[in-house]
Amino acid sequence: MRRTVISTKEKIISDFSHVDNEYIDSMTVESILRFVRDERLTYMPQQGSRWDKVLQWAEFFSLQISGYEKAVSPFVPDSKGAAQLIWASCQVLLELGPGNSQALEPAFEVFYKVALSLFFFLQHNELLSINGHIRLEVGHAFNDLLILVRDVTIHYYIQINTISSTQVAIDFNALFGRHINAFYGRKDHIIDAMWAACKVDEDSVNINSVRKWLGVHDSAVRTVLNDRAAARSRRVEYTCEWFQRRLLDFTRGDGKILAITGPSGCGKSMLASWVTERLQRPLGKKKTHETMFLTIEPDLAQECTPVALAKNLARQLLGINIGDAELLNSLQKAHDNSLGSTDAVALENELWHSIHIGLKNSKAENPIIIIDGLDDRCGHQNAVRVSNRIGELASKHTRVKAIILARNSSYLPKGKTEVFPMTADHTHDDLEHIAKHALYKCQHFLNRSDEEKHTIIHSLAHAAKGNFLWVQLVTTALKQETSHGGFTKAVKSAKESPKPVDQLLRTLISDVTAEFTKIESIQLLSWLLVSERPLKIAEVKDLLRVNVQKKALISRTTGIEEDIRTFGGPLVTIQNGIVRFRHGSIREQLLKISAAGEKLGSLPILQTEFVTRILAYSRLRLTHPTSSVFECPETLDVDRDDLLEYAARNWIIHFRKSSLITAKNTLELTADFKASFPNAVQLVLMEWSCWKSALDKASLHHLALRVREEIFAEKHESVFQSLIICGHLYKKQTKILDAGTYFYRASCLGQSLFKAYSAVTVSCATSFLEITKTEKSTTRTELVTRKEELLVYIISAYKQHYCKTHDLVIQYSNVLADLYVAIHEEHKAETIWKELRGIMINRYGKGSAEETSVSGNLRVVLKKGEKHEDFVEYERSIFETVTEMEIWDVRRIQATLELAVSCESRNELLKAEEYYITLWRGLIEHCHHSHSHHIDIEVHISMIDISLEYVRFLRRHHRHDEAAGVLICIWAEYEEYEFESEKIFLRLKIVGDLMRAVSLLSIAVSVFKKCWSWFKSHSKVEHSESCQILISETVQEIVTTQSINVSASTTTTTKTETIVKEMFESSIQKSTVTLETVSISRSLISLYMKSEQWSEAIKITKKSLELIWRVVLSGGGTIALPREFGSEAIDIAIRLAVCHHRSHHFHEAETIYRRIYQACFNSCQVHDERFTKAYTTLTEFYEKHGHWHKVIGICKEVLVASRKHLGVTHVLTIKMLYRLGALCSEHGHGHSHEYYEEIITVLNGNSKVCHHDALDAMKIICKSYFEEGSWHKLQHTCEVLWETWIHHHHERKIEAQFIELLYIRYLYVLEHHFHSEYEKIRAMTIEYRNTCIKAFGASVAITVKALIELANVCMRSEKHIHEAISYYEEVIKITTIETKTTITAKEKLTKAYIHICTHGMASSTIIERAILVLTERFEYLKTTLTYSHTETLTVLGELVLLYWKQKTKEAHSIIARILLETTIAIISKERNSRVLYEAAKTIGGIYLRYDLHEEGRKMLREIHRQVVSKTYTSVEKCGFKLDQSVGRGSYVFLVTFEEIIQGSASISYSKIMADLLSETVLYESYTHCIKSEKNIEVVLSTGARFYTFLEKSGRKEQLTIIQDELHKRFDKKWGTITKTRSEISLFFVISLLRVFGNETYQIHIGNAACKSSTRAIRELLEAGEFGKAYEVALCAFLFIEHEGAYHHLHNVGYGFKLSALMALRDVKPSGKPVDPELRTKMLGLSRKVILEVLKACKDSKINFIRLKASDLNDLVGLLGEQQNYSDLEWLLDSLWSSREMLQKHHWSAEIITAVGKRLVQARFLGGRPDHAKEAISLCKAICYNLRRVHSALDPKSLEMSELLSQLYTEVNDHAHAMGVHEKILRLVVEGDDDDDSTLDTMDAATAKRHLLLLKQTYLRLRAWDKQPKMYKDLIDQLINMPAYKSHPDFKGVQSTDKWSLKDKPELMGTFTPPIEWEFADPLSLGETGGDGVKTPSAVSSDRLGLRRITSNWGMNIHLLGQFDG
Repeated sequence: MRRTVISTKEKIISDFSHVDNEYIDSMTVESILRFVRDERLTYMPQQGSRWDKVLQWAEFFSLQISGYEKAVSPFVPDSKGAAQLIWASCQVLLELGPGNSQALEPAFEVFYKVALSLFFFLQHNELLSINGHIRLEVGHAFNDLLILVRDVTIHYYIQINTISSTQVAIDFNALFGRHINAFYGRKDHIIDAMWAACKVDEDSVNINSVRKWLGVHDSAVRTVLNDRAAARSRRVEYTCEWFQRRLLDFTRGDGKILAITGPSGCGKSMLASWVTERLQRPLGKKKTHETMFLTIEPDLAQECTPVALAKNLARQLLGINIGDAELLNSLQKAHDNSLGSTDAVALENELWHSIHIGLKNSKAENPIIIIDGLDDRCGHQNAVRVSNRIGELASKHTRVKAIILARNSSYLPKGKTEVFPMTADHTHDDLEHIAKHALYKCQHFLNRSDEEKHTIIHSLAHAAKGNFLWVQLVTTALKQETSHGGFTKAVKSAKESPKPVDQLLRTLISDVTAEFTKIESIQLLSWLLVSERPLKIAEVKDLLRVNVQKKALISRTTGIEEDIRTFGGPLVTIQNGIVRFRHGSIREQLLKISAAGEKLGSLPILQTEFVTRILAYSRLRLTHPTSSVFECPETLDVDRDDLLEYAARNWIIHFRKSSLITAKNTLELTADFKASFPNAVQLVLMEWSCWKSALDKASLHHLALRVREEIFAEKHESVFQSLIICGHLYKKQTKILDAGTYFYRASCLGQSLFKAYSAVTVSCATSFLEITKTEKSTTRTELVTRKEELLVYIISAYKQHYCKTHDLVIQYSNVLADLYVAIHEEHKAETIWKELRGIMINRYGKGSAEETSVSGNLRVVLKKGEKHEDFVEYERSIFETVTEMEIWDVRRIQATLELAVSCESRNELLKAEEYYITLWRGLIEHCHHSHSHHIDIEVHISMIDISLEYVRFLRRHHRHDEAAGVLICIWAEYEEYEFESEKIFLRLKIVGDLMRAVSLLSIAVSVFKKCWSWFKSHSKVEHSESCQILISETVQEIVTTQSINVSASTTTTTKTETIVKEMFESSIQKSTVTLETVSISRSLISLYMKSEQWSEAIKITKKSLELIWRVVLSGGGTIALPREFGSEAIDIAIRLAVCHHRSHHFHEAETIYRRIYQACFNSCQVHDERFTKAYTTLTEFYEKHGHWHKVIGICKEVLVASRKHLGVTHVLTIKMLYRLGALCSEHGHGHSHEYYEEIITVLNGNSKVCHHDALDAMKIICKSYFEEGSWHKLQHTCEVLWETWIHHHHERKIEAQFIELLYIRYLYVLEHHFHSEYEKIRAMTIEYRNTCIKAFGASVAITVKALIELANVCMRSEKHIHEAISYYEEVIKITTIETKTTITAKEKLTKAYIHICTHGMASSTIIERAILVLTERFEYLKTTLTYSHTETLTVLGELVLLYWKQKTKEAHSIIARILLETTIAIISKERNSRVLYEAAKTIGGIYLRYDLHEEGRKMLREIHRQVVSKTYTSVEKCGFKLDQSVGRGSYVFLVTFEEIIQGSASISYSKIMADLLSETVLYESYTHCIKSEKNIEVVLSTGARFYTFLEKSGRKEQLTIIQDELHKRFDKKWGTITKTRSEISLFFVISLLRVFGNETYQIHIGNAACKSSTRAIRELLEAGEFGKAYEVALCAFLFIEHEGAYHHLHNVGYGFKLSALMALRDVKPSGKPVDPELRTKMLGLSRKVILEVLKACKDSKINFIRLKASDLNDLVGLLGEQQNYSDLEWLLDSLWSSREMLQKHHWSAEIITAVGKRLVQARFLGGRPDHAKEAISLCKAICYNLRRVHSALDPKSLEMSELLSQLYTEVNDHAHAMGVHEKILRLVVEGDDDDDSTLDTMDAATAKRHLLLLKQTYLRLRAWDKQPKMYKDLIDQLINMPAYKSHPDFKGVQSTDKWSLKDKPELMGTFTPPIEWEFADPLSLGETGGDGVKTPSAVSSDRLGLRRITSNWGMNIHLLGQFDG
């Protein structure tokens, strides 16, 4: 529990965002009940609605959880936490609201049922903790309940919140059936434990067996019955509530039986479920009733019998009367008697007797038996019998009542039976609800008006004439109409000429079956028609899969549920996985069609087809073999397959009803039936299990036996099993002869079917003998012959199973001998006594009492037969021999064998086998009783010989398996023995041969190997070789067998390994090692390695190496290769290392590898392949494991050896140096450069030219020196490489990339570290360029780069700058394609020219050449990088500098032109702000640098004009024209340029930009609107913003122009609407412009008018300008009305404000008087405004919940005063419909209720045709919920009840008005009345008032609604109540006998409209709702509320554990 509580709390908090620890921890029963109360007051559900039921169930469930928690808290830890989590989960579910009530209903119904179980536990509170087992189960039940509620809540919350639809349908049982079953399973365990804890005689009574016997065994039937009992959840809302008054009267009255009668389809079953559910709640003085519900379903034929009904009732009583020992004993007796009886009447009597006992002893309050369907549907006689039984119960037991629902009263018990006939008048409203519910998704119905809908529903209910099935059928047909007109026509037809139900059903059946041509539909309907119960979905699916003709199951790809709905249409329904007819009348109609035999086959034919199909399915499913059994299995898995279970239970019943058996009980089996009938024994066993509870089970099994005998003949195992079952059943019925016959037949059949002496056959024989042992006879009869036969069989069997001296053998031998003596066949008894005497002598010795007894019998029979001499000879020849000879005596052995052979020759096989076994067993015992070494070897030989003879005997009779068993025994006996006798091993060799013969190949190999080992050790060469041949042949046979039997592959491999290993072991024993030995060892090693048997491989390799290279294993001394098999030795050693490696023996593997390497190192030349292989495998091993230091170590050793033996310049030496260098470099071990330096030193020596093999080392070392900073070494290395390339480039092919890198490094080290002179650097660069030309060519990239590098070097010296220019120009010339190189060259050339010019060294010619180059460069950059690029602008500055150097006007104009061109290009094309900013700074700087200020300002002004206003001067004047696309993007450039040109830091960059942007945007927007002639609203909005900008900027002139222009446009558009003076309209327009202009978002003109008008008018009113305010208000209202602004919620408040302002509300007084005429006009305008606002709200369906409560309260009051009831009703209805949201806005429940009351009053006064009915309905709902929350006598409840009475009075429904006051007075007198209960009292004045109101209703009705006595008794009790009797306020009250109908009714009790319509006191209302209202009744005591709720449920508050006082 603790774990569940913790995990549940975590999951709930994580899954629900609004739930936290505080939410859960604050949960109490009061808080959840308070929440339910608030939900009820918020939604005010109608009585009987889904939400009403959900709230009731939640209330009851919460109360029971509280009580249960208190009861279990002492011994269940965390029970409080569990209760809190359950309450929290329920609250989360309820928070989903009534919109999801359809989905929540099944969940809370289950919770309610669970609560009833908890209530049951609490009634037995004293047993909950009586022992540890119950306490444990009780805790588990709480845990199961918590899990159920948790999972339901989480699933619902997720599903409902993720689906857009407001209604969610959830298959509750499919999702949570497992949880529910777990709880109810736990409940059953608790009840069982409670029974066990009670003092019941455990020895004689078994509660489990009784409950199981009474229960329903078919799972589908259980589902149907449970579903039927729970059918109330599928009742349509509001139905059956009309019967509550009648039910209350019955429970209060003296009547014992209430019979509710009515024709088929009138709603009886629906009413039965409602009655059952209603009685489970307290009713009438809060009485609680214990209901027992019985239903008679025609499609559950087996549950409709009197016995089944009595069992059902007894089962319910047993669950109620826990501890009733008398009841249990009575039921146990009935159970025991039923086992051996077929008398149904006797069983029925016993059951009803038990029921009487249970009712007599029951402690249940007010038990009521409800039985539905007690009429002809269960059979005439059955109905009469059950009815009489119910009558007896009711009459005999005073507290027992019964309610019977039947079609008529002819079967009902006489006496105190009150008959209530159901009529159409009773159910008319129910029919309307059902019709409305059925059509609620039909679009043709939903698209109609409410009045049309009501007319349709009313007409259908009227035409139905009380028949619910008729309504269902008609609405089904209506929903299938495809057009609006068709729907209308169908409704009219149903209304004017309604068809009878039978005709509708025939039509519907014909439609569904397509005139009986649709095969699947016909099949489905026929199956449901003939099935013994409704079918499960899975069963229908499997039935559809069966192909009887093909004897196969066909797969189906479509969804089965959809198929069923398609095939069955509206005729069938699917509920909880069960398929059944929608109504019993459909079944009856199909039976009529079947009886006619035209369109549907007759019932026998349908039964035949159905039973054939289910049996065919069973045959296809029962494919696994099952052995026969003698006893019925305790458990049998019949539930694993639904259809299989159904077939097992019911096929015989269908067979009885089919055409396969005639009236004369003869079988006429068809070929299909025979072919389909299962031949499996399992079906018989399932029948045995399933038919246990049937009274006629014996006849059922007998018929099944007949069928099987007909199909399979006699010799079949299923017949055998059926015979056993029949024997058992007849034995229980004490039919001895019949039972014996079945057992005898079974025994005989078993002997022929099974192997000799099977256990089940023996059991049949023993049962036969046990049954018939009392049957005595003195002559041979058939029974005696059968006994003899089976006794002989049993004796043989027991001899076989045990031995001939076993007690059972002796016992049955005596019985057989006695039988022979009894029938005077002493000669046969003689043989038995002789054998028995020998047994006794053998067991007990001569002279023993046992032997003497048998001898006496033998003497008697011999004497009678005069065979004394035979007896003496027999004793001498046999018994003396047996006693005198030892078992191992050769003579005895020989004699016994001869005797066995003789018996075999006479076909006495059992006797012969007995001799063999006896002799063999005796020898074995003799050997075992003495130590083996002390036993003569001949005895062992004899034992083996005997066993071999026995094996041969068995093989002669084809008993090979038994022979194999004996051979195994021999081998097991001698496998571990060690003998020195050749004879023993020669016989074992024979054993091996025989093993081969019986396929014991692997064991035979072991036998041969043992023999081979012995022969070899004793130098028996011939025999050893023979064994080797046998081993080889056997192994070959194993291999051959392996290809056949794949499963033996592993074993075969093992054997092969063994053989090879043996060969290997043999070979290594030889004195010399041969190549064959080595080859075998390598093969064996390979075999082990292939199968990854590394340990075995290691063993073999070690053994092999021990022979050929032992030193590699030991490692001692100097390791060298062996003289012979060196290569093979290396290979085996490497394999050994690999095996160690794969076995994760790293150290061992390394050791072997190193020894191999060391041996090769010591024994081989360095260049030897073996040495290479050795060090290669070793280094690879190290490399795999990352042991790089060891790899390096090995390489070093090889290097040293190579140096030593091959020389420093050898290829291997150089190779190892390179490898070492690479290893050290890659893995950071040592100094890699040392190895490369050695290569260089060895190969290069002192040469300045690099050796070709050292070139790679030089490259690597060059990089290393550069990175390490070894500059001297780097200089030397570069020098050698440089010289090598310069002078030997044609020999040493060095890649250009490295040469380029070499030059860079060489140049770097010379310049920076050796500080070489410039000329040396220049000379090297020239050499670099020249060699590149020679080596690579003049035009390749490296050569061009060399030339550029040369130019760069020349640029460093002023002396060589011109040379550098020439080189750059040469680069440009030789590169025809523009590349990065040429670009670089041009960049360098440009810098060169600039350098010359800036340093004053340039002539005019050079400047001109430079201008040309820069101009080209500038043009290139413009094209490739754009004008705005930094590099382009840099070149621009340099170009301007060159022109400026020329000092000419032409150059000045060129500068201005270039700058203007660049500027225009940039602002025209560039959009990046940062780029524009940088470009403006650069260009502005150029203007400043070269004194071009004026030119810059002029250009800026012209650009500003063209960009902002889009106007420009001529090109001739300004020199340019901007493209129209230049816009705000260029402002960054303009602002930056202006800031730089003006050169003042005081000017804000941001301000310039903001003003520029604002002006531009507003101007453009405004002019665009004007030019495009857009909507005037857009023009006003745009102009208003420009207007506001100008107003803030102080531009009055322009402001006036725009103001006048916009006013003209407004007048042009709306002047005819506003109809006012120009001055007023201008004032209104200006106010509009100010609102528009100051809004930061787009606002509709109507909204702006609402805002501006209220502001402006308030200012005018407060200034005392009332006339102008009125004119402006009128102008604004007319405009707003025209624009429809009040159709939007955000403007509604402004409308109310405008109306209030015109009424001078909420206006500061100005001190000036208002002209009366003007005042009248203002009030009139105020009314117009309100009406317009309300009309707009209605049209737009606007909800008012966002408005202040005070505003709404005032509005309601105003509309009420104006008597505008239609608008008032609409407004109140809007609020009422949004009461959930009002509650969230903190409106109190009292205010919401007050709104509902005002809505009732307004609706009643509204004047619509159906206003009164709707007002009364709403008033009833409010009254009902107030009573549920506050009790009926609470002042609020009384106030609404009186209003309800007034409404009834106004519509002349005085009977209901009378009922209102009667109910109130009954509550005062009795404290409760049906649904209502009260703890409150009523003061005398109020009581008197309601009594007078009751009198007024009596005077108006002019009669009493019920029996006058009921009213007289009520009022007399009221008058005599002590609280009122002498109270002054109660004076003048009279009893009813003094009331006179002559008196005229007074006005008292009539309806009058309220004077003030406000729903709350204005002073108490807050801003957002009703949070200011807090009356004492609104905050009622939780304790008092809890007491009221517990009282409503008839409970004691102390059970809840919340209060102790």
